Amino acid sequence: MRVGAFSAREVDLVTTFARQSAVAIENARLFREIQDTARQLEEVSRHKSQFLASMSHELRTPLNAIIGFSEVLLDPNLGDLPPEEQREFLTNILTSGKHLLRLINDVLDLSKIEAGKMELHQEAVSLADTVEGVLGTVKPLATKKQVRVSSTLDPDLPPAWADPPRLKQILYNLLSNAIKFTPAGGQVTVTARQVPGLPSPVSRPEPERATGDRGPETGAEWLEVSVADTGIGIPEKDLDRIFLEFEQVSDPTRPRQEGTGLGLALVKKLVRMHGGTVRVASTPGKGSTLTFTVPAADL
Repeated sequence: MRVGAFSAREVDLVTTFARQSAVAIENARLFREIQDTARQLEEVSRHKSQFLASMSHELRTPLNAIIGFSEVLLDPNLGDLPPEEQREFLTNILTSGKHLLRLINDVLDLSKIEAGKMELHQEAVSLADTVEGVLGTVKPLATKKQVRVSSTLDPDLPPAWADPPRLKQILYNLLSNAIKFTPAGGQVTVTARQVPGLPSPVSRPEPERATGDRGPETGAEWLEVSVADTGIGIPEKDLDRIFLEFEQVSDPTRPRQEGTGLGLALVKKLVRMHGGTVRVASTPGKGSTLTFTVPAADL
């Protein structure tokens, strides 16, 4: 029996071939998905290995300092140390302890954000007071690096609509990063201005993670804060990578610095939770400027 120009057997063969082709195409698609998943898992594994290596170094250094200075203070064979020497040792212990606390807090905060469990408690907060407070916090680091830090803020700036501790965390991470990559004699400057309109409608804060009595609506004012340095700069090809977790830019002209690479990743996530955006502009050899936006309080 023939159906049109083909026999029934030929139709069966074509049908079977079509089914097998469809299976082969589906298998090829699944294989590509498996390959993509494998590459993603390899990348995750690489990030975890890099994180563990960075974390163990970051933990070991301050812990060794705490243990070493404590042993000296408790060693009866050394007799009574001069008060100024005791104060120096205790200051080093305190500094190392604070470094450990910041490191652990960064890891915990990142975990909470990734799990969707971090909430913002926004309120009207003075940006000028917050900036000055954080500048005071980073001053010892700047003094040690022989880097000047300053701010230039519009005196008429309205309050920010932000979670106060998280705003401090954003500024601290940006400033400490700028100081870290600025050579002796360099300058780090914080500036801020008021800008109209929303940075991006897709980056509005998620209601379940941002709380407060009153926040900005579409078309409201925003505050734009920039941290500029005269440091070594960032190659254009690496600009997007600086906000990735556990990443540090690998460049022979850019000295390897201590750190897990969490600071800027947290900045980006915290700013986005406020509904703002982060951007970077940099010229290798001349410096970088990182700018973020937060809503102004609707008073």
